[in-house]
Amino acid sequence: MKEMKALVLLLGLFVVAVLGFLVYETTAKKAAPTPPAATTAVEQPASTANAPAEAATPSAESTGAGIRSSDLLTSGSEELPVPTTNAPAPGSAERLPRAYENAPPQIPHSVEGLLPITLSNNACLSCHLPGVAENVGATPIPPTHIQMDLFTASENKKVPVDPARYYCTQCHVPQADVQPPVSNEFQPEFRNPELKNKSNLDQQWNEGVQNGGTQ
Repeated sequence: MKEMKALVLLLGLFVVAVLGFLVYETTAKKAAPTPPAATTAVEQPASTANAPAEAATPSAESTGAGIRSSDLLTSGSEELPVPTTNAPAPGSAERLPRAYENAPPQIPHSVEGLLPITLSNNACLSCHLPGVAENVGATPIPPTHIQMDLFTASENKKVPVDPARYYCTQCHVPQADVQPPVSNEFQPEFRNPELKNKSNLDQQWNEGVQNGGTQ
């Protein structure tokens, strides 16, 4: 009986040893690095073997593309042409409709001699400040540009409007005689037809966030 138990034990140990060896072999084969593929040297013709490398030539895709229709690899150093305009002088231009509800109004008149805007000189304010605008028939600067000072305490202002809105042409654009390369098919929708020519942003400033953000 003892001999039978000893034989079974030895057989079990043998099976375990064989399985362990097989597992080791499988793992070793997976971990072994793959030998590099053999490469065959390509023999160059004698006429080009010692020739210096030529500079890369821009492909057809890199030239004549985009709105500028110029070489895209060098166009960054070019100055864009200044567009011409036939906009009338200030005071004689008709107001343009808003691009969308409460959009910044476009500048309908010529800006020649009015730009650039600096901290010490903003010619726009000479006509568009409230009080002055009523007398000259200009669009007055809205309350959102004066009463709603978002970034600076009112008592510390160095300019008569919110400093974030002092540089008018960052939002209000003048007119130019150009042909848009891509047509604009956008059609605005106005909840109130009167908003095509004026703004009520000072009344709708908190629209959507009133009552603690529940709307």
